[in-house]
Amino acid sequence: MDLGLLRRAVELARVNGAEGQLPFGAVIANGDEVVATGVNTALRDNDPTAHGEVVAVRAACRELGTISLAGTTLYSSCEPCPICHTTAIAAEVDRVVYAAPKEWVPDLGTPFAPVLIDIQAAARRLDPDRIVQIELVEAREPFAVFLETRR
Repeated sequence: MDLGLLRRAVELARVNGAEGQLPFGAVIANGDEVVATGVNTALRDNDPTAHGEVVAVRAACRELGTISLAGTTLYSSCEPCPICHTTAIAAEVDRVVYAAPKEWVPDLGTPFAPVLIDIQAAARRLDPDRIVQIELVEAREPFAVFLETRR
């Protein structure tokens, strides 16, 4: 179940990258039932908070009519940044499963304030059990596809 849903998040990221948007995708599931999906729309919407995971959490909360996503899993194409990790905590998502570690993310030409690295480290230290990685080699593809659209 985890692998299939994680691959779906990676495919969402690949398609988003091919469309010239930042190559990140996410799926919120309750068991094997998909509740909502999201892709990064920050460039399109001029919204620095429109990360794939945040978009998916917003959509899932609307779909379920609640602000609590307790009992769900968030599948992310890439290791969640501090914005996304904090959003998952605030929404009470049980688990976050991601494919690509942050070290795989190339320079995508968008700002990432250095303080966010420290905030991410603090979130991981304070909430270590929520996030797990299942490395997928294909999780590198969305980055390559996005960069190709920029040439």
